[in-house]
Amino acid sequence: MARIPPLKLFIWTSFCPDYSSGLAFAIAQDETEAREMVEKEMGYDIYVWGDLEIVPLTDKVARAVSGGG
Repeated sequence: MARIPPLKLFIWTSFCPDYSSGLAFAIAQDETEAREMVEKEMGYDIYVWGDLEIVPLTDKVARAVSGGG
């Protein structure tokens, strides 16, 4: 039986900056799959991904983005 690679949390900060930076995340097996999932969710190709952090799902993690105007 084939072993399924462990899932990871992929977090992009400074994602798709326009007037302000966004945030995107995906839980996937690898970065390629994660990017495809985000592009499908957004409905278009992403050109500015921002900074990437990869967190194994064995670690506790929290991130927050506050809104503003």
